[in-house]
Amino acid sequence: MFGQELKYKIGSFVRKLFPYVKYQEIDSLKREIETLKQALNGSQGNGIGALRREIEILRTDVEGSGSTGQEILRQEIEILRNELLENVAAINRIEILTLAQRIELLNDFGKALPPTRAGKTRQSFNPKGFSFGIITNGKRNEKLARLIETIHRQNLPQDGYEILIAGCVDDIPSNGGIRRFPMDKAASEGRLGAMRNVLANKAAFNKFVCLDDDFLLHPKWASAVNEIRGNFDVATGIIVNPDLSRYCDWVNYIENSTFLRSYHEMFDKCQYVTGGYGIYKDFIFREHSWNEELGFYQGEDVSFSKRLFDAGYQLKFIPKAIVMHDDERYRQKGYGVVRLSSDAENPDHSALSLRIEKLCPRTLS
Repeated sequence: MFGQELKYKIGSFVRKLFPYVKYQEIDSLKREIETLKQALNGSQGNGIGALRREIEILRTDVEGSGSTGQEILRQEIEILRNELLENVAAINRIEILTLAQRIELLNDFGKALPPTRAGKTRQSFNPKGFSFGIITNGKRNEKLARLIETIHRQNLPQDGYEILIAGCVDDIPSNGGIRRFPMDKAASEGRLGAMRNVLANKAAFNKFVCLDDDFLLHPKWASAVNEIRGNFDVATGIIVNPDLSRYCDWVNYIENSTFLRSYHEMFDKCQYVTGGYGIYKDFIFREHSWNEELGFYQGEDVSFSKRLFDAGYQLKFIPKAIVMHDDERYRQKGYGVVRLSSDAENPDHSALSLRIEKLCPRTLS
């Protein structure tokens, strides 16, 4: 990306704009940038922190200057900074695709990924099974239909799961055992917690799976959850975007910002479970519920998670319980997740299905 041509172009332009005395300072900055480029090209995961510090130092060095030449260098530094964040995203993507090999190696040494150690603190009172609780505003029925199809494909016994949908449900067929809960007003007002509370309280099984209508379950999702024999309070798994980068799966919430954590890190109380996907045991809802007054992007999931973890419930990470956030607008950017301003929906749903059904089992099963 940063070849000799770009180097020559920047150097030539700066020489024309600055006299010799000022050029010495600019040349020094250029050499530092070139060093950073070389380090960036050969960087691995363990060098990310140092590279980020170098970039921030360089950016501070040229901050506040109105000079055209220095502005060009500032832009160059910002390009490098963005490239570094893309490398972080790429490293996380590689981490997902090599997870099976890492788990196998750890097991060979009698170890396991630390987050899987969390256990359950109470006993369930509902029969074992899955209650899939989905909220919808009625505007993404095609995506909702695909989600429902991925649920039916889990090969669960007919008497071992149910599908409950709340929100704008008039256009959703009631066949196939789907239970509908009309809540148009709550959906239009974006009161996600109100809809989730209704579904959780109506659930018939001991595992309530909280889902937004734009998610897809991996074909082996249920097998992954059942493998751990249900020993958890709250659980989550890997969430991928359509480009297979990370969505908000194993995350911290610090100073109003979400940060993706490395999968090997232990659970701590700064974490939260995104409202779009989480697995909750039935006993939780005897004492706790989502805040029904919070609307879109007001952190109803952060608030709920904090109350659960402060109460002593534990969060379990099930790496192979993979879901996909079926929204092409979202991308991983470094240690965060961003949403593009335009809705670039992928019309080729067969290609999307291919990615989750073919690539993931090959690398994670």
